[in-house]
Amino acid sequence: MSFWNPEQYAATQRANLESSFALANKAFEHVQQVVELNFDAIKSAAGDSQEALLHAVSGKSPREWVALQANPAEQAVVRTQTYWSRLFSIVTAAQAEFASVASEQYAEHQRRMHHFVDDAGRHVPAAAEPAITALKSAINAASAWYESTRNATQQAIEAAETNVEAVNSAVSKTTKRAVEQTERVVAK
Repeated sequence: MSFWNPEQYAATQRANLESSFALANKAFEHVQQVVELNFDAIKSAAGDSQEALLHAVSGKSPREWVALQANPAEQAVVRTQTYWSRLFSIVTAAQAEFASVASEQYAEHQRRMHHFVDDAGRHVPAAAEPAITALKSAINAASAWYESTRNATQQAIEAAETNVEAVNSAVSKTTKRAVEQTERVVAK
């Protein structure tokens, strides 16, 4: 392969465009999932409001009315937790796909860069060997930096996922206790 190969350049540009379009399609898929999630949540909230209103007017005494209100509140909290959990999973899936594409692109770029430097090293005078060696060293240092940054980002994402699970668990327990207290007050 020659040092300046127009066919290789065109193939690289074509691959970059295909990758960009694939990434854009994935982004649209995830946006569509979020929109569908929001429509489902709105439809559910409207149905719940109608049901709660019908139950509210059917209560005969204040105690019965309070008892009817406790259950929809608990259901609303559960639905809210489910909504945020599903939204988080959509965002996490999108992030994972984008990170995968970015890693693939970076690996391909690194491979091309190494190939380019090796090819350039074969076509330059011997006096330029130290410059080629320094360039290879810089590329390797950039690769190491990228890998450490990617690992740190992955650890941060895993910590965020763990925190979301912990918050969901805490909110669920708190809601359950509040509903139980309300039920005890109503029962008196």
